[in-house]
Amino acid sequence: MPLDIHVFRTLSDNAGALLRDPGTGACATVDVPDADEVLAAAKAKGWTINQVLVTHEHADHVQGIAALKQATGAKVFAPEAARAGAPVDVVLGEGDRVAVGGYDFETWATPGHAEGHVSLVSQKAKLALVGDVVFVMGCGRVMPGRMEAMWTSLSRIMALPDATTLITGHDYTLSNARFAAAMDPSNPAVAARLAEAEAAKAEGRFWAVTTVGEEKATNPFFRAGEPALAATLGIVGKPAGEVFTALREAKNRF
Repeated sequence: MPLDIHVFRTLSDNAGALLRDPGTGACATVDVPDADEVLAAAKAKGWTINQVLVTHEHADHVQGIAALKQATGAKVFAPEAARAGAPVDVVLGEGDRVAVGGYDFETWATPGHAEGHVSLVSQKAKLALVGDVVFVMGCGRVMPGRMEAMWTSLSRIMALPDATTLITGHDYTLSNARFAAAMDPSNPAVAARLAEAEAAKAEGRFWAVTTVGEEKATNPFFRAGEPALAATLGIVGKPAGEVFTALREAKNRF
């Protein structure tokens, strides 16, 4: 049976995410922006959280972990950098594995947005938990001096199979879609996704889940190697990593 996935809004734009193996009943939350909201979501589904999978150390991703652990006794798996803000039972680094029931996740170090950022990848579930490295049609802000690291992290995720589902850390989709349309104005897939993002916003629909294939078609940061993006920025012929840096700097000002 496939992994059950429930993604929902928490705080103002953070993604809460619950993963449950229906075969074993094992249930994990991805980060804990707000303990009460995550616990309420699990209760509504009839699921019992027994694991916390942490992508990175930023406060809006770890601030609810202590309260949730106290309420559930859940075991916390997190990168070393998260220790300062949350109780951590098992430290995760590059190559480490953690299982949610019968589904195995491999830890990838994906720094750039945060030095301790990790992504958790399950080939069996065709799923990657990418935190704030990737958003729908966007990517996270980059630490000073870490553009190259962020591009390496993005490139690694981009190389996953197109059908891989990405659970991201926030819904910034409409803002990202508007930027994508400005950078890639001749791309009909971007135009269609911008219209969908506007409809989602109008309907109050939360949108923080995507696929690698959808991002390769519409995310300007995934498309940094495409000549059209370099042309928009006036840097035709530059390598993709340099185009990515220029795109990220342009998004900071957008």
